[in-house]
Amino acid sequence: METKPQATATESVSSRPTVRPAVDIYENQDELLLVVDLPGVATENLAIDLDTDTLTIVGRRPDTIPEGARVIAGSGFGWDFKRQFTVPSLIDRDRIKADLKDGVLEVHLPRSERSKPRRISI
Repeated sequence: METKPQATATESVSSRPTVRPAVDIYENQDELLLVVDLPGVATENLAIDLDTDTLTIVGRRPDTIPEGARVIAGSGFGWDFKRQFTVPSLIDRDRIKADLKDGVLEVHLPRSERSKPRRISI
């Protein structure tokens, strides 16, 4: 039975292959959005932690080789991953949320109300 990964800055994930999943970062006036490609990763094999100004995403994709089979080509082997991001001070840390669906992780980092653009009346 696999244990849920722990996201810590000093942790060595494992001796398995380690990858840096592709991440797209988007910004609008309401939030920053991290979109991370994590094919084959289940929620129970994923951890997201915020420690001061560092957001850490760590986890693993289990081996997917059917019993009795051998890999001839492809990437049937599992892998571990870890990505870290510095969270700017304009983010409301209490409202950060994440969703994992169809192998795509979305981490919503909402801007604090003070940091949003506003029009000043004259």
